[in-house]
Order: sequence, then structure tokens, then C-alpha cells
Amino acid sequence: MTRLLRLNGLLVLAAAIVVALWIRAVGGFEGIAGLPAPGPIQIAVMLGLTAACVLVRFFRFQFLMRHAGSRLIERPSLLLYLASLVGTATPAYIGEAIRCAFLRRQFNVPVGVSLFVLVLERCMDVLALAILAAVAADGWWMRGVMLAVLLGVGCVLVVLWWLGRALGTPDTSLRMLRRRDIFLDALGLSLAAWALTAMHVALAASSLGLSIQPLESARVFASSVLLGGLTLMPAGIGTTGSLAILQLQGGGLTVLNAVQIVALVRLTTVGITLLVGAVCLLVMLRGRRSVATADDTTGDAAAHFDDIATEYGEQFRPHVWRHLLERKVGLIASALPAPEAGGRGLDLGCGLGSQCLALAERGYKVFGMEIAQRLAARAHRAGVSVTAGSAMELPFADESLDFVYAVGVLHHLPDRQAQQVALQQIARVLKPGGRFVVHETNTRNPLYRFYMGYLFPLLKKIDEGTEWWIEPDRWKTVDGLRLVRVEHFTFMPDFVPAALLKYFLAIDHRLEKSPLRPYSVHYMVVLERDRRWLPAAIDRARPARAGVVDSPLSAVSE
Repeated sequence: MTRLLRLNGLLVLAAAIVVALWIRAVGGFEGIAGLPAPGPIQIAVMLGLTAACVLVRFFRFQFLMRHAGSRLIERPSLLLYLASLVGTATPAYIGEAIRCAFLRRQFNVPVGVSLFVLVLERCMDVLALAILAAVAADGWWMRGVMLAVLLGVGCVLVVLWWLGRALGTPDTSLRMLRRRDIFLDALGLSLAAWALTAMHVALAASSLGLSIQPLESARVFASSVLLGGLTLMPAGIGTTGSLAILQLQGGGLTVLNAVQIVALVRLTTVGITLLVGAVCLLVMLRGRRSVATADDTTGDAAAHFDDIATEYGEQFRPHVWRHLLERKVGLIASALPAPEAGGRGLDLGCGLGSQCLALAERGYKVFGMEIAQRLAARAHRAGVSVTAGSAMELPFADESLDFVYAVGVLHHLPDRQAQQVALQQIARVLKPGGRFVVHETNTRNPLYRFYMGYLFPLLKKIDEGTEWWIEPDRWKTVDGLRLVRVEHFTFMPDFVPAALLKYFLAIDHRLEKSPLRPYSVHYMVVLERDRRWLPAAIDRARPARAGVVDSPLSAVSE
């Protein structure tokens, strides 16, 4: 470590000398100060694009970690990711490996897995920059260089594959190099991230009253960052800027203008990134805020929803909450027998009990069940007959309920096996011919899958980024339950302003009747308990207290 720090200090010193030589070449700081001040709007846009680039690369990191078998809670993972960015100011960016130590400490991720993902990320960056530079190149020699880089990365990936196998890297990680869809999705995110930042050169020139075309901006930025990074200098200091200055001079700019443009680009990309990373690293190392609590890192749904119990109802805007409640309750009622027919049902994961109360107003007798004690207590105070319990161990007797429904619950279970256990429990407690109604998020739409899986957990606390989404096709074969129908509904995003609600509802109505309905935001599945299915054939754990709960659970903690 001491040798690495000394090497890093020498390289930074050498880079500082290069920067000083460029400043001297333009007449010192007096020469730069004599130029027009950069425009604040362009600077703000540049900073925004840098933030977008970092965020997209973070989403790529989450995506790769998820496919490597590690689901990380997004908010603490973002702080960890930002803190590791200070590692870019080391030779070959080797300092970013600090992320592996953080992941091991906070999420118990094996170093072999996180290091594999880190190397794969760097390969994706090189591929994306080489593709951008090749597309924007103004000569065959540049395309030839980028082609050589692409071939080199291909060789590195092959070596990474064989080395991973030799070192015992889990197959869940290695398969990312075999599965084309995962690889292309990660590469697409890399291209999106760097394409945004590649516009910095044009924006910096515009802020100085100069004009650089987007393709030239992409060529200068991508090629200089890529080739500067391949020199293994910390953050490409000294080399990346020099290459960009030389290219801008070749395009007809004066050395003074080229130096100022590059200085703006480097400050609003590398400079701001390192500053944010340093602040996040200090926050972590000083312990002012832990990256994650024990409950955060275990993915404990009960602890998570207890933590947000007081703000649970504020996760959606009131007008959106009311609309979705009315729509979902109406759909649930349409799938159940008439309330006059009697019978009792269960709201699995009832939350605040809003669905229970709304269905009670329609004449249905519904019990609520909630794993989070604080949410259950709030539902109890609202007048819901509620019990505490887990979907994987329902405290109800065999064949004792006429219907069960679950609204946005099953994707919060810890894994696919837990979902399967919960479905067996639901089939067990339903009477033959009883109905199970499921409302889930529809992730068939790739844009909405990205929003719900990566962006929504940062905006809202109700999801954590560790959810196991269930696509509609998976309901065709469920042991003990027969599929009755699937209904897709609403295309309206959760952030629609109240003033625009009626217009979105009109669009919703049309889309729900169009061929695009399978790509809606939500879907409902109606299943029926198979009359020939025998619950006794399932090896299940008996709950400690069997039988339908007929009164509010007094044990619920306030």
C-alpha cells in the first residue's frame, strides 16, 4: 500500500507538471483570466450531464451485481458506489477496488464476485468509449485504433472468463459473459452514460462563445478519455487533457481556447466526481452515517416497512393514491362473488388497511394480515380486523377462506422459493373453488422495468431495489391454483400532476383497450383453488396458532 501511494503521488506530480506547462504555454493564469467567463447555463447543464452519467453507471453496477447473484439495497449502495469513485485517482483506477471491501463489510458480498463485476465494468467503459470514438472518427486511422482497442477488450473478456473459472468465481457471475441479453443491456447503459458526457466539449465551447459540432465533441472526448485512461495515469490526469487539447488545435482552435475548454470539461467531470466521492468516503469512514443498518442489508421486509410506517401513505401523491385505490378495489370486487353470498377473505399484506375498509363498505368481510407490526397497528386503529403474520406461514386453518387477495406484496418476498412457499400456503387456506386475486407491477415494459427496478427505489422508500418481480406469464402454472384470467390496467405513472390526471385517464382508457395493454403499469391475476388439489400432500410448517382470526389482534404493538 505504501508503494502504491508513493507511485500515485509521483504520477500526480508528473501530471501537475504537464498541466503547468500547458498553462505556461497560454501565457499563464493571466492569459486564461483574460478570456470570457463561461456561461452559467452551460456549466449547469454540464454538471447535470455528469450527474446523469454517474447515475446511469450506478444503475449498471446494480444491474450487474443483481445478475451476479447479489441484490443490493439501492440507497446505501449508492453512497457506497459514490465513495468508491475516489479510486479513479489512482494508477489504472485500481483504488476503486475499495468498493469490494465495502461490499464485503456491508452486504457480505464475496470479494471474488465484486471484483469480477468491477473488471467487467471497466471493460464496458472501454468498449463504450471505443464505439463512440469510432462512430465519430473523422479518419480511418482513428477507426483502426478503436478497432484494435475493441479486439483487445475482447481478449481481456476471454481471459476474464477463464481466470474466473480457474479461481472459482460463481457461475452466476460468469454467465454474464455468456448471456447476450445481459451483456448487451450492460453495454447499452455504458453507451448511454458516456454519450451524455461526450457532449461536454461542445457545451464548454458554447459557454465561451465558440462552436463545436456534436460529432466532433464526441470524438475528442471519447478518444482522449479512452487513450488517456489506457496510459494508467490517475484519472487520466495530464494525458487525457493533453490529447484533447491537441485534437482541438488540429480542428482549428487556438491553444488558449483549447486549454480553457479542456479545463472546463475536466473540472465538471473528473473534478466534481472526485469531490463528491471524497465527501461520501469521509462520511463513511468517519461513521457519521453507516452505509446500511443490519436490517437494511438483510432485506428484512418487516423491518423495512416498520421503518417507513409513519410515511407509508406519503409514498404516492394523494390524487394518485385515491385513483389507484378506487381502481384496484373495483377490480378486486369484480373478481369475487357477490358479498351477499357470504364468505370471508384475507387481505395479504394489508398495509394501512385501505383495501380492507373499501371492500367492507361494499359488504365484504375481510381480515387483514401484515408482517410489519407498526403498519398492522395503524390498520388496527383504522378499524381493520388485522393479524400479524408472514405470507410463508399463514395462521389460518386448511380450506378456511373463501378468497385471498394480495396487492403489491409478493414481489417483496426474499426470493423465488419464498414466493412458491407463499403460494402453497394460499392454496392451502382457500376452500375448493375459492379465489386468489393478485395485483402486481407489470415489468414486461422494459422502460417501466428499468424505472421500477432502479430509479423508483431512489425516489420512493416503499421499494428498495431488491424486489423479485413476477411477470404475468408465470401464473399459467401454479400448484393448486388454476388461472382464470389476467387483466392489464393503467399506463399512468405515479408522478402525474393532479392537474393532468383527467387527461392521463382518458389516454389510459384508450390504451387499456388497445393491443398495447400487455405493457401496462399494473396487472391483475385471478386464480381459483383447484378442487382436486390435496393440501395434505404438501410438506408444510404448521403455524403456532391455527384457525381464522375473528377479532382484531390485540397483540399488535402500538
